[in-house]
Amino acid sequence: MRSVCGTPRRAGLAAVALAATFATWAADELAIPATPSARALPGIVGRDDRVPLDSTAWPWQAVGRVNQAGGRSHCTGTLVAPDTVLTAAHCVYSRLASRWLEPGEIVFVAGFRRDTDVGYSRGKTIRRSPLADPTAVTADSIAHDWALITLETALAVRPVEVRTLPPAATAGGAIHLETAGYAQDRPYLLSLDDGCRIRERAFGGKVLVTDCDSTRGDSGAPLLWRDGGTVRVIGVFSAATEASAKAAGSFAVDASAFADQLAAH
Repeated sequence: MRSVCGTPRRAGLAAVALAATFATWAADELAIPATPSARALPGIVGRDDRVPLDSTAWPWQAVGRVNQAGGRSHCTGTLVAPDTVLTAAHCVYSRLASRWLEPGEIVFVAGFRRDTDVGYSRGKTIRRSPLADPTAVTADSIAHDWALITLETALAVRPVEVRTLPPAATAGGAIHLETAGYAQDRPYLLSLDDGCRIRERAFGGKVLVTDCDSTRGDSGAPLLWRDGGTVRVIGVFSAATEASAKAAGSFAVDASAFADQLAAH
């Protein structure tokens, strides 16, 4: 697992957390055997609050696996338009080959549950930040760790709307947040953390410091805001502190970093 110590840019919890040891959930690292204790996994904050999610209901059918060619590696992604998947930029990079993947080397499988799914398609094009750098695991790189995969075939699945929230709306953990992904220790079924919060924003508001339990394999998982019967994506997960860090947590790219690219599609 790659790790690096970031440099604090500001005072407060975000600076403490972002100065801790980071561990990206790189897709190629999924060959590491699952750790017997979930507490040894990066991104688990205190007690492991994740539970298995065996559901075909919306929005979970719009969350799926982002598989690299050959079936060796995977991340998590979310259908945010019938033909568009949101994930982390480092999920479309091959560390073994030291290059960005071609769109056709990626397959998105929506609503993946053990040996069933609700649809799948190869990638057609990939958009990502020009500042994305999957080889440098620094606090700064998290703000650019997003990718939008356009699929060859639009899927008959209701997508999840992306929404940018102002800082005031997320202050003090005032809104109900949740996340689900295909974690290393449960790669064939979603793991749900329902009820986490944003601790603070960092790096111009582009990085959301959360207490959500997310770990390896959850790269690209959505940070979801549930408001009654409506669910929206407000961020995409990128990195986590090591389990031993004093200020453990996970870090998401705020939707404001990629909303304009999605609107231009």
